[in-house]
Amino acid sequence: MKRILCYGDSNTWGTIPDGSFCHSDIKDAYPFILQNLLGKEYYVIKEGFPARTTDLDDIKEFRGNRNGSLFFPQCVISHDPLDIIIIYLGTNDLKDKFNRNVSEIANAIETKYIQYVRNNLKDILTTIPQFIIVTPPLISDSMDETFKHASKKSLQFEEVFFQLAKRNDCELVSNKNLECGKDGVHLTKSSHISLAKSLYDIIINM
Repeated sequence: MKRILCYGDSNTWGTIPDGSFCHSDIKDAYPFILQNLLGKEYYVIKEGFPARTTDLDDIKEFRGNRNGSLFFPQCVISHDPLDIIIIYLGTNDLKDKFNRNVSEIANAIETKYIQYVRNNLKDILTTIPQFIIVTPPLISDSMDETFKHASKKSLQFEEVFFQLAKRNDCELVSNKNLECGKDGVHLTKSSHISLAKSLYDIIINM
């Protein structure tokens, strides 16, 4: 059985795109759809956390720090052995309060995730997993000021993430078939399906 870790934010967790921040029916989240597509020869692990950033501290009462790089090493080690790690992060880094650009996001994924596993965990893990990077979708006008300047920045995701994947010999999912719902940042149900199908096509050919 091949083991796949889906590590991401609320779009991996399954937040409904209407601003309610309720958990969607698990069957609608892309990791569950991907599991059904791949079948019993694969085991898909869903590790999504709402508001998770790549490596930025964002401490929220009762729920702790949203810095994804803090939990990532423990997560990878605890699920070892892994054949594939899917990284879907970057949307929350574009919150206005962080004043971050897309190149900085890509650098965080490169150094704190891909290279960290390959360099720092190589002597700990049973196997060194392959990486698939999901390009975050374009951010539309948000319902509040949280993502005030994110829409224009998110136009750079496609090119910057393409270069990220190329530099690190990773597979990449384009954001061309991904769209957000009315809250501007969370995937629609049809986009969860599109993402799962794109991942399926990549995985069965890896």
